[in-house]
Amino acid sequence: MVLLHSAEGLDWQAPPKGTSLKTLSEAEEQGFIHIRGEYQKRQFRLSELGYKHVEHDKKRLQARKL
Repeated sequence: MVLLHSAEGLDWQAPPKGTSLKTLSEAEEQGFIHIRGEYQKRQFRLSELGYKHVEHDKKRLQARKL
């Protein structure tokens, strides 16, 4: 998921441009992120599950390159 890989650590941050509310909502429903704020001031951060998922995926992609 592009949204998860765009995250910089576990800090609160603005979603990447072009990210829809539906994408954010789906990721939150699946437990990958937390959302705060409204409309244009919306921010997200990875949950523990989301962080583990991204780290696992990065290792998998790195192993694939070798």
